[in-house]
Amino acid sequence: MASTAVHDHVAAARALAARLPQLIDESRRTAISLRSGLHGNRKVGPGSDFWQFRPYVPGDPTNQIDWRRSARSEHTFIRQTEWQASHNYWIWPVLSPSTYWSAKDSLPSKAERTLIISIALADLLIRNGETVGTFDGERTRITSAEHLEKLAHAMLATPQSIADQGANIHPGRKHSVLILGDFLEFSDQAEKSAQTVRRLGQYQNDGALVQILDPAEITPPFHGRVDLFDTDDQMIFRSEKFEDLADSYKRRAQKWRAQVRDAARQNNWLYDRHVTSESASPTLLALYQHLSERQNQSGSNGRGRPNMHRHNTQEMS
Repeated sequence: MASTAVHDHVAAARALAARLPQLIDESRRTAISLRSGLHGNRKVGPGSDFWQFRPYVPGDPTNQIDWRRSARSEHTFIRQTEWQASHNYWIWPVLSPSTYWSAKDSLPSKAERTLIISIALADLLIRNGETVGTFDGERTRITSAEHLEKLAHAMLATPQSIADQGANIHPGRKHSVLILGDFLEFSDQAEKSAQTVRRLGQYQNDGALVQILDPAEITPPFHGRVDLFDTDDQMIFRSEKFEDLADSYKRRAQKWRAQVRDAARQNNWLYDRHVTSESASPTLLALYQHLSERQNQSGSNGRGRPNMHRHNTQEMS
């Protein structure tokens, strides 16, 4: 898909790692900008935070009666607290070699944006009392925002391919699995990649696929002679006049994106698409709200089934 060679993605990965402190700061700022107005799970359960009063019914534990509130009324009231049990979220940024490419130097790479959204989402979830992990070799998990940098470093060590390395990933039952990346591998390993996604969702695991793309992968801006390279810097195609291929390029890109979307739908997972020329905030907010909706519908460790797929009407454009 890249129009120019991906020069030494290993060096690009090292440069990304060197910039990790700045990316963490940017992720935190993005999360802070969204945190205002976001609330907790708002589910009845064990905890210390008051949620609401409700009338007493026979069979309710008498130690939950709020006698002070009841004394001001003709009715007896139960004092309910908010559920505080954490849910397990696994965030997998798939930093494949192709994610280090961008069509313009003025745009962030897909890898950079993938990491920013992943870290910001982890920040939001942790501050809401959840447990967040990633699929590095140690299966790093954290429950405190103080350890966000540890998680960010672990994200750099996650597998770089869903199709080739996803078989070694085994999330727990009824956990949430959130995968972010460009998913270019779906263009030539669609069935193998989709099988891995299905397996990750087979134990009642909720999840999402967030496809992060360069704007040139939506609408190609190329003209004249264009050389196409793979991630090993091997030229795979040369066009003397790209304008003649633009329509077929778009159709192939649409098919590729549809394969990713369909893989998410087969699991009843969320599919979302983010373009690096846009702000990360709308994607982060939509993903966080989707997760909150699922948890509110199904309980702390359950799995809801709302129909929520963004970009459906745009996907073939």
